Amino acid sequence: MATLLAIRGPITGARITLNDDSTRIGRTTSSDIAIPDAVVSRTHAIIRRQGHAWMLEDCDSQAGTLLNGTRLKGMAALSPNDEIRIGHSIFLFDSEFDLQNADFTDNSVYISSSQDETMVIEPVATLESGPRPDQDAPARQGLELLTELGELFDSSRVAFGDALKATVGRMGRLMQADVSLLMMYDFGAKRLRASVALASGDVLADQAVLRKVYTERKAILLSDKPEPGLHPAMKGPKPPKVRSVVSAPLVVDDSCLGLIYFERQELDAYTLKDLRLVQSLAKLLAVFVEARQKAEAATLKTNFQKSDSQLIGGSPRFRKALDMVRRVAEVPSSVLLVGETGTGKEMIAAEIHRLSEAGRHGRPYVAINCAAIPESLFEAELFGHEKGSFTGAHRMRQGYVEQAHGGTLFLDEIGELSLHLQPKLLRFLQERTFMRVGGTRVLRADVRVIAATNRDLGALVSEGRFREDLYHRLAVLPVEIPPLRERREDIRMLAEHFAQHYARSLSRSIVGISDEATIMLEKHEWPGNVRELANTMERAVLLCDGKVILPRHLLLPRVVHAGGSAPAATPEVLIDATKAFHPRNEPTQYLPLDEIEKAHVYRVLDAMNGNQVKAADVLGIHRNTLRKKLHDWGEVDTERPSE
Repeated sequence: MATLLAIRGPITGARITLNDDSTRIGRTTSSDIAIPDAVVSRTHAIIRRQGHAWMLEDCDSQAGTLLNGTRLKGMAALSPNDEIRIGHSIFLFDSEFDLQNADFTDNSVYISSSQDETMVIEPVATLESGPRPDQDAPARQGLELLTELGELFDSSRVAFGDALKATVGRMGRLMQADVSLLMMYDFGAKRLRASVALASGDVLADQAVLRKVYTERKAILLSDKPEPGLHPAMKGPKPPKVRSVVSAPLVVDDSCLGLIYFERQELDAYTLKDLRLVQSLAKLLAVFVEARQKAEAATLKTNFQKSDSQLIGGSPRFRKALDMVRRVAEVPSSVLLVGETGTGKEMIAAEIHRLSEAGRHGRPYVAINCAAIPESLFEAELFGHEKGSFTGAHRMRQGYVEQAHGGTLFLDEIGELSLHLQPKLLRFLQERTFMRVGGTRVLRADVRVIAATNRDLGALVSEGRFREDLYHRLAVLPVEIPPLRERREDIRMLAEHFAQHYARSLSRSIVGISDEATIMLEKHEWPGNVRELANTMERAVLLCDGKVILPRHLLLPRVVHAGGSAPAATPEVLIDATKAFHPRNEPTQYLPLDEIEKAHVYRVLDAMNGNQVKAADVLGIHRNTLRKKLHDWGEVDTERPSE
């Protein structure tokens, strides 16, 4: 039996089964399908069955009957999903749409998948826009569109971002849209971001529409005036008063990657057929995007696994820490990384995973910041939750522990974990079992735990703010990460690395760092450690107006002392060393300048017990400059052990 699905008008949402012979449609209550609409004639149209075909006939109505947007003359055969417009009502003939998850209003229909997801999305303001799609170009055929989508796989032919822009542009032309958007969810920032925005000017997107499509995974068709309640009060420019919108989520399995959104500033510009088309395009695009993302992630993982350590440094303290890292990576025991903020604990944890058996076999590495998750949500985030376990839990969600099964779980800022939650983490560490919030089934996870803190957990234990048993469970293998001020030998190497990194990313031509700037970097105390150094070098690259980074580009305070503006170890050492030589104390005062320099350097070296680093500090030169001078003077190895 055939049906009519009302998608607009006074009986929106109704599905009517057609009579086996004929079905009369009109305004009177005696009609088989009665439409309370003054524009509709008493007997407006009839649908008859002729063999296996269904025929639509207009009964000389005053307003006429439209079939797929064309006024009907006489009779016409109907096909599935044909649109029939009678007055202000639109019907879909023999539609296969499943209404189980559909909601209707007078001018909108929402069709969703069977799975929902809720989350908070920050308001979306004016988005960057690209050039307006060529409205005069003919609509592309489906085969050409599939070819364009196929290019997403072919990284050798076109860049991924360019392919996305071209694909969304082609979709927009197909939809004859004034606005075409591709919004991708940024899992790091936890918000939707515009990957592609094509329009004639700035795009003003309504946060509620985008949120509804993404969080509820519902395809939306909006026509006529904006829906009440869907457009919150906004400052500045307002959305157009008349427009049509069609949008669909990019859903793959149980994950929503983002959404596509098309808008035309006309009345009734889109139909349910357009909605179905956009849904299909969104599903296809989602598959391609996910496949490309997985391919890129696999490439990055392969490069990561094949590469040597990304940790930079050769100072004794840092080498000692790295030796410990290599040893603990070989065993599955829990590791506690201790160090000041910015010392690189996150990178050390990733290095332990990379060197471990789990890292070598490509198993997951999951990192969470304990201080960034609200206490009320921490258990659900760590262990997951069952559907309906609390308000907003519309579906089952795996926690970080479950996601890290077979691999490594990194718990950063573990010292910030509340006393209320510490026993739950302790139980998991002891038994390697857990239950999702709201669940009754005991689950097991094989996870290697690495914790990190910048706080003194021993002191917290003494103060009763951290459980002693949890501390000992976490600190099976403690690794202390030295602060940057205790590994000054690594500063030059790190600074050059960051300078080149930011020069490449910011497209700046930087060839090096001056000796004076390097001395300033080496003498700075670096309370923010490596992170502060990285930020300083990024700023220096931005401020550098030449090829070489100079002291003025660093914006660091210059240390002033008895010997001038160059940094020194201590004023007392400097004064003693400078007294070690004076030309008038020599047998003759008429020595060549290079001999005076040579004699002074050797006397300072003797005063510093042969320590070249301290001697260079006193002399106000870089240690590499000192070593070059010594080499030129025929010295092969003059440096003595430092303290």
